[in-house]
Amino acid sequence: MKILHVNAGNEFGGGLFHIQSLFRGMDTIDMELLVFEEGPVADMARKSGITVYILSQQSRYDIRVLKKLRQLIQRNGYTVVHTHGPRANLFVSLLHRLIAAKWIMTVHSDPTLDFEHRGIKGKLFEQINLRTLKKPDHLIAVSKEIKSILMQNNVSASQVSVVHNGRAFSEDWKPAAKDTSIFRMLTVGRLEKVKGHRYLIEALRQLDFSDWMLTICGSGEEEVELKALVNRSGLTEKVLFLGWIDSEEVSRQFSKADVMILPSLSESFPLVALEAGEKRLPVIASEVGDVKDMIPSEQYGWLVPKGNSTALKKAIEQAHHEWKTGRLEAVGKSFYAWSRQFTIEKQGNETVEVYRKVSE
Repeated sequence: MKILHVNAGNEFGGGLFHIQSLFRGMDTIDMELLVFEEGPVADMARKSGITVYILSQQSRYDIRVLKKLRQLIQRNGYTVVHTHGPRANLFVSLLHRLIAAKWIMTVHSDPTLDFEHRGIKGKLFEQINLRTLKKPDHLIAVSKEIKSILMQNNVSASQVSVVHNGRAFSEDWKPAAKDTSIFRMLTVGRLEKVKGHRYLIEALRQLDFSDWMLTICGSGEEEVELKALVNRSGLTEKVLFLGWIDSEEVSRQFSKADVMILPSLSESFPLVALEAGEKRLPVIASEVGDVKDMIPSEQYGWLVPKGNSTALKKAIEQAHHEWKTGRLEAVGKSFYAWSRQFTIEKQGNETVEVYRKVSE
């Protein structure tokens, strides 16, 4: 069995770490990586010792790379080509009938939201992407909700396997000393509408206690608007925007925080929540995707309806009360004990089973 993973190459965040997790979780399988541009995915591959090919494009619409992609697949004798992301999906869909390898596609997010708020061009790309969903030999959905969405878009249930994201949990992680005078909240993710940051800011504006700080890690198209909203809300001194930071700095921010907040309008099975679990950090999250499998009760954290700043405010107040009374740390430890079942080894084993099923 020989696998080629294909990605555009410009992934940050969850998509990048998903690919990295697969290589770590299936380290006994012969796997290589191909991207269409230099960027964070190729950088990650080099640092991880992963063989990576780069078929550079003049633009993301440059399809002249298809001939080189087909030649590489045939020359290297891959058993399975595994795509991640709309551009990779589209390019392999154009070659699928011309190659011997089986084609697996992982759907990382709600495909009906991937091009939201991008005008006519976004609508066109969405329709193209939705059509590609029906073409692979098999699809992997990273949540049960995404499988349901695929079925609503006329993909057969038998063609989709659910494989949750996993993490390599560190057993020797030690907490850092924290400033106990400030309730420190953290959110990590792209600054895009779908991540729901504006509902978090609105919730913070309504709080009736002042001993708090929020650190926002990430960059994106919403950054200017969110900073303006924070300023209009009179929270400039309480909210810190760090922009995009590397994984080591993200880990340091986890160590400083008392709770992580995921106010997303759409998620699948967020890796960043598993990292919070590793750091014994409780999570307040929107009830989207399969997040409820991560946080099945308030013993492990808090779930709130998406897009509801009032419910988010209430959950923050509850977490703040637990922090004040010294019980929040126990919630974080319970979340760690629960979330550590979602390992990269489990993710890898389930993915290999999909490869075997399709290759039979």
